Amino acid sequence: MSRPSRSCGPHAAKRPSILAGAREVFMEVGFERACVDVIAARAAVSKATVYNHFQDKSALFIASFSEEADAMRAEFLACLAEPTNDLEAALRCIGEKLVRVLLSPAFVSLYRHASAACPQFPELGQVLFERGPTLVQDQLGAYLKRWEEKGKLSIGDQPRVAAVHFSGLCQGDLNVRAQLGMLGPSGDKEIRQTVERGVKAFIRAYGAAPQRAPTRAKPVAKRPRSFTSKRTSR
Repeated sequence: MSRPSRSCGPHAAKRPSILAGAREVFMEVGFERACVDVIAARAAVSKATVYNHFQDKSALFIASFSEEADAMRAEFLACLAEPTNDLEAALRCIGEKLVRVLLSPAFVSLYRHASAACPQFPELGQVLFERGPTLVQDQLGAYLKRWEEKGKLSIGDQPRVAAVHFSGLCQGDLNVRAQLGMLGPSGDKEIRQTVERGVKAFIRAYGAAPQRAPTRAKPVAKRPRSFTSKRTSR
């Protein structure tokens, strides 16, 4: 499998344009039908410049999709602010952001083309998974642990598993329906409802048990001593 070549020097500034042009062409026609000449024209560079940056078309394919995955990951991770006092509201906000990234046209197209290419380029799937879901789940798991430190969640020693559960509950079947083109104009409403249900289910599963204030034992009332009157004998 060819790997992206390293670019340096004055020509490195053209790399972003090449990757952007390559993504457009690959998403339009797929890997097999994509032509380096068309990619070069889309990037406004020469074909030789493309090959100065990338060994071949497969290296360009992997690099373009990897960069797109990096951008999507960064967009989501930017919303992981420090925990506040409102756990449910914070998780709803994060859940909606995550689902909207997964349902975005860019991600849907990326997933479709990457899935079609993975049998031919198994390394692509590995790269995308490591630079996408793996890093997101690790960061999301660390974020959930911070809620545990505030006494709001009970995550245990597997925060990444909790992050996977959170992601799955928030997206439900929306991701599959988006891939199949079945998510209609009411998508926004469905996203909010699905995320809200998912967050509530997650909190039921991982919410920390409420701490009860220690109860003081009630003092036992002392019985008054009874005095029996003694008869005095004369």
